[in-house]
Amino acid sequence: DLVPELSKLLPNAKVVTISQVVQTQVGVNRLMANTSLFVLGVLILVGGASLAGAISANVRERRKEIGTLMALGATPGFVLRLFLTKALLLGVFAGTMGCVLGLATALLAGPKWAGVAIAPLPGTALLSIVTATVLALVAAYWPARQAAQLDPCLCFQEV
Repeated sequence: DLVPELSKLLPNAKVVTISQVVQTQVGVNRLMANTSLFVLGVLILVGGASLAGAISANVRERRKEIGTLMALGATPGFVLRLFLTKALLLGVFAGTMGCVLGLATALLAGPKWAGVAIAPLPGTALLSIVTATVLALVAAYWPARQAAQLDPCLCFQEV
């Protein structure tokens, strides 16, 4: 009720209520959260595709080794587990290093750039490591399955 009266008394000032300020801030926070989720989705897609491409290239480069393993009695399941174990180790290591570097950057740069204290969230840190590991396993599954289905005889015919 006071806003119209104050607006009349102060014609050159913009009079707003606390609830209008809060609504605007909530809208900005929602927009930033949605933008962050979109960027996260793009990063996961690009990271997964890059990792799948790298592991697929690794399978192509190691066709003779895979053929040798299979000719010596390695089962397709063993070859699949071999590549998935590599992806698991890569995901855990990359996730841990990314988490540590991200936390260090936030702790060092946050107070200087944004002027706010940064408090690490252990749950979020663990979630990021688990997400990187799962992404690595999912991205590696298709190339690992291709490696497990290779015919040893055809692997030795390549030059």
